[in-house]
Amino acid sequence: MFLQSIRIKIILYYMLILTLTLSGFSTLLYRYFSQIMYQYKDNLIQSRMSGIVSAMDVYWEAERLNTVAAGIPMDDTLSKRANDNFTNIAQKLVDEKSDDADLINMIVQIFDMKGTLVASSRQLPTSPVLSNEAVASELRIEKRFTTVRMEISPGEPISSRVLTMPIVKNNRVAYVAQIASPLNTITAALKNLRLLLFILLPLTVIFTGIIGVFLAKVALKPVDKMIDTIHQITAENLKLKIHIPDTKDEIKRLAETFNEMLERLELTFTSQRQFIEDFAHELKTPLSVLKGELEVTLKKIRSTEEYESVLYSNLEEVNRISKIVEDLLILAQFENKEIVLEKNPLDICFMIKEIVKEMRTLAVQKGIAINLSASGAMSVYGDESRLRRLFINLLENAIKYTPDQGNVAVTIDPADEYVRISVSDSGIGIPENELYKIFNRFYRIDKSRHKPGFGLGLSISKSIVEAHKGRIEVQSTSNLGTTFIVLLPLTYYLSTG
Repeated sequence: MFLQSIRIKIILYYMLILTLTLSGFSTLLYRYFSQIMYQYKDNLIQSRMSGIVSAMDVYWEAERLNTVAAGIPMDDTLSKRANDNFTNIAQKLVDEKSDDADLINMIVQIFDMKGTLVASSRQLPTSPVLSNEAVASELRIEKRFTTVRMEISPGEPISSRVLTMPIVKNNRVAYVAQIASPLNTITAALKNLRLLLFILLPLTVIFTGIIGVFLAKVALKPVDKMIDTIHQITAENLKLKIHIPDTKDEIKRLAETFNEMLERLELTFTSQRQFIEDFAHELKTPLSVLKGELEVTLKKIRSTEEYESVLYSNLEEVNRISKIVEDLLILAQFENKEIVLEKNPLDICFMIKEIVKEMRTLAVQKGIAINLSASGAMSVYGDESRLRRLFINLLENAIKYTPDQGNVAVTIDPADEYVRISVSDSGIGIPENELYKIFNRFYRIDKSRHKPGFGLGLSISKSIVEAHKGRIEVQSTSNLGTTFIVLLPLTYYLSTG
């Protein structure tokens, strides 16, 4: 449960990333620091080597001048290699240099070309000689840095940085000089750095984690408040809203989104409650009629004609109930996307003309004139049976709410990529404050319910239009009439002009 908390997960992920980042940074820092120190050590050794070589040249030049003054001619290079005094000169040099402050911690050694040590600034427990690899390197007149383990004191080998360099005169190697400098200071410094990084890294991560817990608590405090509020929300208390923090972050958007969801839920619950009330009200009348007629009929023996009359009346009420259930089922199927439309190209103008002809029979009974105006042949891709029901519903409503001797107008014309079908009546109109309810289930303008119908026709009509990727609009003025406008995607339009 503890590890399932989002704040703990965020902190753990952050600590993991911080650990990896600091580990990488520490590794790079250690390598860079080590490289700098070794580079400094190499530069220092090389500088000291230059001093040794210069001093050796001075000593040897003095010896050469003494030899020449004595009348003994000699080749410079050969003299350095063969002169019996070379060893004494080399040892004298390193002995003097051993007291030099710059070389106090360094060991100076001079080798002949056989790799034999001829002079050393310090007596070592073992007399090192140049390896075969080193000799081969010196013969190629190459200097080389190496790190070796050597005994400065008996039984105490330490790592040392060694520069071995051949000294060339007249394009020939005269001798090999070597300077070794212990690395104990560098080793100690690197060891301390490793220890420091080893201690600081976990301490930094732990300290950051502790701070992260505090920051996460502060940052997620609005979420805790939201959770407390959510626990108080029930189906009967959907008006309670989440407090929106005065920020511009994700928490604010979450609170706003949740409040929007609550509004939709409240609307849904209200709609469902209203639906149940309306549905119960619609069923109450036919059921009451059925019950009443049956109770009256059963009080005494009736004639055959009376029984038939009651049964016909009951059948009408049963059909009324069946029609309500059927319409509700259709609406539910549309809302759940369960209805599969059988779409085919059809001439919308021809279809509506046929419907108008059929509806004129109903209109004549009230002395209502239906006028049709169509602009050429227009084709839509749709389900003919569903579209017929759509326009029959609209025309039935227009006739129903138009007074005797009134007028109904049907107009068909293109509107960009749509065909626009408007059905207008000269009826009682719809109050402006109720226009938004017009497509709700069981909504009827006539609150007295004297007019036939269940208030489901427009809901079904809207579902049919939307299933055909179209839209339906309504415009109305009280006591002047209402116009329903249907826009369906147009397949093609052929003007008759």
